[in-house]
Amino acid sequence: MKHIFTVHSSITFLVAYSTIKHLSLDKSDVLIISTNYTIPLDDYKVIPSFTEARTSTLVQKLKYFNVPKSFDSYLTPHLEGEAFTAYVDLMSYFQKILITHNQCQAFHFIEEGNSAYMAWDNDKDLTWEDYTGGMTYRVNFIESNYIKSVTRALRGYNLRLISLPYHYMAYVNFKGINFYAFSNNAFYNVSPDKRILLKLPKNDTNIKKLAGGHFLNDATIWLDGSNARYTGLEESYYYDAIKKAIPLLKEKGVIKDKVYAKLRPGIKDISTNKLVSILRENDLDVEVMPNDLILEAFFMQSNNCKIIGVLTAALEYAHVFGHEAYSIYGLFEKQPPTFFDRMTGFWENIIKI
Repeated sequence: MKHIFTVHSSITFLVAYSTIKHLSLDKSDVLIISTNYTIPLDDYKVIPSFTEARTSTLVQKLKYFNVPKSFDSYLTPHLEGEAFTAYVDLMSYFQKILITHNQCQAFHFIEEGNSAYMAWDNDKDLTWEDYTGGMTYRVNFIESNYIKSVTRALRGYNLRLISLPYHYMAYVNFKGINFYAFSNNAFYNVSPDKRILLKLPKNDTNIKKLAGGHFLNDATIWLDGSNARYTGLEESYYYDAIKKAIPLLKEKGVIKDKVYAKLRPGIKDISTNKLVSILRENDLDVEVMPNDLILEAFFMQSNNCKIIGVLTAALEYAHVFGHEAYSIYGLFEKQPPTFFDRMTGFWENIIKI
């Protein structure tokens, strides 16, 4: 029996790895399908997603025009004649194809961050990929959404396949499906006997490697980023909130003399970073953390830290892994409703400044 994990980010890989360890799966039985993410370990067999491997050029798109059947042909050689169990975070189109492969005998869910912590969902969640693509429930002939819909049908996505809902909540009453998570706050609507809590493999050699060999104890860490994609606000609101937060955090003893800043991936020019500049303007010693780490694995390796941010699942994971988490969103001059208002226990676990 093979076990196939779909991974697209550092947290989905970390949960997949923890699930593999929890189930004591043999390395030879594990296959990881990675989408736009480089797996940082070489212990397991990894293949790129079908989209990356077979649809990157026009010639490939024509050659593998029937996507579901072409995906089956792409995956089958890696199965070595065995049946498999799939582990998915959500039901994107390729994951729908994966769990309906004729050699798939079961599928389970692993948490992926924000969506696993939602207390309720709506029609947008169940049709998320097309909703975020701008598709409405009505189309006119020969417009882009009409062409997209017809093209999907031509490329092998039949009505039954498309009808599989995107979000995990639609599958909570399926018999035999388990939901693997780090916290009881994840998969809120799943019955407790189906929610499998993963133990934190803190001293695991690979977890140390995923943390980049880094850890901190009793430190204050500021996670940079306004998450404007959730609020729709200009960055100036974030910068003003930082300035308001510093004296309040000093007064509470959260900030003392030194702050470790975790910047967003890809930022190399620290001299222009506003968070670092504002912290230094307030006479704080700032050390920028390295980028060669998975933040959640770093949280596992560290102890008794204070984590500051705005709106990010990383704050939830900081709490889950034993740290104090603080959000400065309450200091924004405007505070539009966000996705995080729907996350189970988020504002109970996060201290709002």
